[in-house]
Amino acid sequence: MTLPVRIEPGIVTDDGAALAGFYCDALGFSLDAVLTFPQGVVRRLRRDEARLKLYQPARSRGAALHANEWPDRAGWAYAALHVADAAAEAEAVRAGGGTVIAEVTNHRPGACFALIADPEGNVWELLQESPPA
Repeated sequence: MTLPVRIEPGIVTDDGAALAGFYCDALGFSLDAVLTFPQGVVRRLRRDEARLKLYQPARSRGAALHANEWPDRAGWAYAALHVADAAAEAEAVRAGGGTVIAEVTNHRPGACFALIADPEGNVWELLQESPPA
């Protein structure tokens, strides 16, 4: 049996519960699981086929002795979340405490996007594309 390939990005945070609340309330994710390890807590989120992990290290990133350790670098450049209504999603983000960096923009026929940031500054592209004809 071959399992489907999928990506499950992870965000490093000092407050996984609060950030999970934002993703669930503002962006429609649901909390799948909370996994506790000696190294920290992982919250696994899901929205349709999209997956997201929020990793809260057992020690504060601010207390790191070696700033080059991977959990001491939070976030990524950006990720795209495919949505049916970018304008409605951007408003939900704004209402939920996030920031709309770029309002909805039509960038090619049949597609538009908005750029948003969660309360910790992680950037997402809300990408709305028309289904293929």
